[in-house]
Amino acid sequence: MQIDKSLHIPLYRQVEQILEDKIISGQWEVGSQLPTEQELSDRFDVSTITVKRAVIELVNKGYLFRQRGKGTFVSGAAKEQDLNSIISLSTGAEQEHPHEMISFKYETAGSEIAQKLRIDPEDEVIKIERLKVENNDPLALEYTYLPADKCQGLTPEMINNDLIFNILKNRFHIALKRARVFIRPYILPDHQAKLLHVEPGTPVFEWERTTYTKQEDIIEFSKFYIRSDKEVYYTEVQL
Repeated sequence: MQIDKSLHIPLYRQVEQILEDKIISGQWEVGSQLPTEQELSDRFDVSTITVKRAVIELVNKGYLFRQRGKGTFVSGAAKEQDLNSIISLSTGAEQEHPHEMISFKYETAGSEIAQKLRIDPEDEVIKIERLKVENNDPLALEYTYLPADKCQGLTPEMINNDLIFNILKNRFHIALKRARVFIRPYILPDHQAKLLHVEPGTPVFEWERTTYTKQEDIIEFSKFYIRSDKEVYYTEVQL
């Protein structure tokens, strides 16, 4: 592994390109661990800061992921997801939706959530925190808020391995009309990174979703933090 310091290309870009080529060519297999930043620094004869920046760029591209306390690893191919199908309110009944419950509680809405749900701050909401998992690997961290008076009797057992949309429609017979979704970049703080098994500071997708009934009442507000090394989104337009 060599770089050319006489070139006008930044050193971190040269390191990034060499590492990317090794991943794409299969020299470094999916799941394999990279040498430490100090080892790469010695091999390239550059600073660890240069190596760190190259690695961060590859993490942002989805080629690598950093696991807390273990190191940096080669990512598998990110799953392609159609934005239209994800945002759609319909899901197949035969589909499985594995989740791991973190917390489930009834609490006072407070001003921020009350504003999101268009209810009074003193009203009761159901707060659900859980992980979406696949092959025992966490893919997304989910925070969901539901108005308690619209979902009376809801328990953690009722939502095991199912989507909130399905619960609202099939168990509470709520007619859903539309969902509004915002997608933003987000940098994970320590406690969320730990839950998703990545390093603090890892960039992820933040999805913020508000769901409306046929009567235009807000029935659900959720935030999702989705690992960017596991999901890639696309949309297709008919021309």
